[in-house]
Amino acid sequence: MNERKLQLFASVILILTIITSISITIMLYLQKTNTIMIVLSCILSATLITLLIIFRLIHKVFFTNNIRKILSVVDNFKKGIFVQPSNEVKGNDLLSKMYGELLIASRHLDNIIKSQKNEIDKFRELYTNMMFSMNAYIVALDFNNKIIFTNELFLNKFQLSPSEVNGKNLSDIFYFLTGTVLQAIEEIKSSHESIILEKAHLISHNRISIIADIKLSFMISNNEPQIIMVMDDVTNKTKRDYQISLITQLSGTIQKDDALDHILRTILTAVTSGTGLGFNRAMLFLRDDKNNILYGRMSVGPDTLDEAFSIWSSLNPLKGKEILSRGINGDDAHGRLLKEKVESTSFDLNEDTIFTQILQSGETIHITDALHDQRVNDEIKKFIDVNEFVIVPLIALNKIIGILIADNKFNQMPITHDSVDLLTVFAYQAALSIETYNNLELLKQEMEKIRHRQEAIVESEKLAAIGRIASHIAHEIRNPLVTVGGYSRRILQTANAQQVDIQKIKKAAQIIMTETERLEKILANVMDFTRPSPFLLRFNNINEIIDDTASLLSNLFQERRVELSLQLQEVPLIKSDFNQMKQVMLNLLQNALDATQPYGIVEVKTYSDDKKVYIEVSDTGSGIVEEDIYRIFEPFYTTKTTGVGLGLAIVKKIISDHNGDIKVINKERGAVFTISIPLP
Repeated sequence: MNERKLQLFASVILILTIITSISITIMLYLQKTNTIMIVLSCILSATLITLLIIFRLIHKVFFTNNIRKILSVVDNFKKGIFVQPSNEVKGNDLLSKMYGELLIASRHLDNIIKSQKNEIDKFRELYTNMMFSMNAYIVALDFNNKIIFTNELFLNKFQLSPSEVNGKNLSDIFYFLTGTVLQAIEEIKSSHESIILEKAHLISHNRISIIADIKLSFMISNNEPQIIMVMDDVTNKTKRDYQISLITQLSGTIQKDDALDHILRTILTAVTSGTGLGFNRAMLFLRDDKNNILYGRMSVGPDTLDEAFSIWSSLNPLKGKEILSRGINGDDAHGRLLKEKVESTSFDLNEDTIFTQILQSGETIHITDALHDQRVNDEIKKFIDVNEFVIVPLIALNKIIGILIADNKFNQMPITHDSVDLLTVFAYQAALSIETYNNLELLKQEMEKIRHRQEAIVESEKLAAIGRIASHIAHEIRNPLVTVGGYSRRILQTANAQQVDIQKIKKAAQIIMTETERLEKILANVMDFTRPSPFLLRFNNINEIIDDTASLLSNLFQERRVELSLQLQEVPLIKSDFNQMKQVMLNLLQNALDATQPYGIVEVKTYSDDKKVYIEVSDTGSGIVEEDIYRIFEPFYTTKTTGVGLGLAIVKKIISDHNGDIKVINKERGAVFTISIPLP
């Protein structure tokens, strides 16, 4: 029954009830109706009223149920439930139609929600796959630095499970964070702007270390502020770049430094630079064959974990030069106890230990479990006080001169093969530096001995030179003196005779005067060579000097019947002392004349280039004996029967004073002297 029919039926019953009631009332008023009719009217009226009441009750129940159904659908909509039972739609009234429309709408909404949910699930799956497949470690933090999310790559790298990470503070995962990371996290909380950190150093509590480029970003999820950390692991690349830089810097530093302590400390600092190798401590022991011991020479490393943190926080992973400067200058603030311990320790090489085995075999030994390794005795265990360490021999020129020990006492990170290989390189540098220094010390000692010997030789040569000069001068003046003495006695004898022979006296006096002039010339030559002569430089034409000298000697050349040929080209002016250069030409021409037989030729040439002016003096004589050619410029050396042997020595001295050079060679016939003087 639809609502319209129900309403029509109710109206009819209502009208009949009203008519019946009015009829009964009229009949009672007129009292013309019998009792039966009155009773029937009353019954009819009661029946109609009862039907009306029943109808109202049915209508009310029907109407209320439909309303409740509609309200139930709306309530489900509020709860996000859009699936409704479709078999409850009955009737054609407005409420039933409304209910039916709501059910249809609910099915449409359910289809839309399902479609959107599928899309959302796809995006969620894509996002999850992206998060877990990215080649980066991802961490989400709340504003209390507690971890909300980490990707699988992060968990695998640091060997953690989700339960060990979620809800934990970042400091609970990492016991060492570069200070800039924590500072950046606090800064992003206030600025909400992304921050990028390069080469940040992180060490987890389970001793796993990385160097990462970190991007910090702010975001809001579920109305809660969060910080996303995306860490790109650049450990291997940074290590390679840093190691290359460190080795290059180390080589340059070693070449520039000659102090062994500086060099060794620089090498040990490079070994313990943290980022480069990962070693915490390095200890150097050298061999003393005289006492047959292995003694502690030097060490670098912290004494405590706090000192280690202080060192690591202050190091820049890419500034190898800065790290090496610490080694050169020393770092007295850290590692004092280790330094005292190493330098006061020595090991007896007569005992069979792992140290003596290395000194014999020359092989690197990597100890991974010192507590149970039988090669490590109690003395070494107590000294090193770590379970894992590396011992590398110091080998120089096939000789083992000591060992280098390195460990990770404080961060307890495992020692990798790459670290051991690079440690071997540094050990080689240390051994080479020590051997070079030792050889240098020996060389210095030998050089000192040679210097003393040279000084003794020089003194001896000086005495020998003085002896040669004295002998030569004595030889040169002995003959004139003998002649002077002989003729002086003859003059006396002639003067004491009864008849004085004036001619004999004159002849003797003439000879004495000639010999005296000869002595004066010898002394003048010696004095000219030994005392500094006046030196006045002016611009002169060398051709004019040669012409002037040739004019002075022209008569002598004619007497000796030797031709003097001048081949003078136009040359630039040179700064020279006119008189001294004239003395040079005079000596060279006289020597050439003395060496040339009659009808021979003495030739003088001049020419120049962009840098120098050249003078050549050649003759057609017999040349110079090969063993004498390197000695002719020595003072007092001469092959002539007369003369002091200072002529060519004086020539060389004058040319040297003009910053020039003089050379002599033999030609096919005679010799050639070549002078070169630089242009101003």
